[in-house]
Amino acid sequence: MRFSDLFISYKIGLKEIKSTIPFTKLPLYRKIAVITLFSISILCVIFFIFNFQAIGYITLLIEITLTAFYFILDSRKNNLKVMLEKHYLPYSKERMDMIIKILKHYEIDIYNSDLIDLLISEAEVAQIQCDYLALLKRPLKTVSVIIIPTIAYFAKKIGDTVPKEEIITTSAMILIILLLFFSLVFALIPIIKIIFYHDYNKYTELIYDLKQIKIFYTIKKSPQTITFTK
Repeated sequence: MRFSDLFISYKIGLKEIKSTIPFTKLPLYRKIAVITLFSISILCVIFFIFNFQAIGYITLLIEITLTAFYFILDSRKNNLKVMLEKHYLPYSKERMDMIIKILKHYEIDIYNSDLIDLLISEAEVAQIQCDYLALLKRPLKTVSVIIIPTIAYFAKKIGDTVPKEEIITTSAMILIILLLFFSLVFALIPIIKIIFYHDYNKYTELIYDLKQIKIFYTIKKSPQTITFTK
């Protein structure tokens, strides 16, 4: 057996656990919040499409206000307690039972701290290896070292012949375009990783679960050793 076999078993185990709460099992106030905010969002889009700008902004303000209200309502002690007891704790138990079952299947002692650390280290290495986007970082740095001086050189040449006002306007436009471009890139990278490097996030979850095993089982329940100092 290999670590990759354990990882595949872990991915299968995750698929067998429902991580989302069904709409029918949500508390009443959450159901009302979902329906209300969804309806208001549709109305807001319709108002903007048909150029009812004033009504659209009022609707958007109402939606933001209601969202803040529902967040405050959701953070109340009684609501948090209900969510914890009915959803979070059962899900955590099911997930921990799943990972413990897999570790035992591969004859891994969950009370062995060193062995759990080895699994965490192996998962971190495997995660780095599956991140193919990281391979582009060095070439991009090299390209940027070449491109930036080139742009500066041509900008200086153009600056000698173009009026200063036009240079300022053009530079501002270029800066805005670059900011938008890099914002788009940073926004798309997590989505690209989810679509093309699905295992990357699964390794993150495995590392997290192994650390939970170490916190709540390995350290807590393993035999304690007592050392004496002179």
